Amino acid sequence: MNNTFLSPCTGKLYSIDHFPDEIIADRVMGDGFMIELTDNEIVSPFDGIVKVVYPTGHALCIESNDGISMMIHIGVDTFNIQGLNTTYVEVNDRVNTGDLLVKTDVKEMIKKTGNSACAIVFLNNEKVKDLKQDEVSCLDEIAKIEVGND
Repeated sequence: MNNTFLSPCTGKLYSIDHFPDEIIADRVMGDGFMIELTDNEIVSPFDGIVKVVYPTGHALCIESNDGISMMIHIGVDTFNIQGLNTTYVEVNDRVNTGDLLVKTDVKEMIKKTGNSACAIVFLNNEKVKDLKQDEVSCLDEIAKIEVGND
């Protein structure tokens, strides 16, 4: 089964290979993609439930009503930058497409880490197909996510 996936943020879309952390870039956790953020808001790309929210807001996991499980990881080594991210959800919150999840400070992120990379990683063996590698806006259709048997 293929599901259309909407961008949770605004920026330049790349293959996950471009993410500047090899654990994510090498797909150790799962397939995905990277967005070089140009805007501070991260929203839910689908209806679902929040499963994990890290204390500094640098990462969170959401599961869609269709069973797609994903992590949004904001930045590289941003877990130790206090005040960079403000979360708007908690574990077990139900979210709808477009609900604000996190606000970050892209300018501060670039100043402190040298980039504004945001990884979207799928955690249940989902595969990214037909990735639109281009400038994207929040909630643009950007890929098909293949869900199914291996």
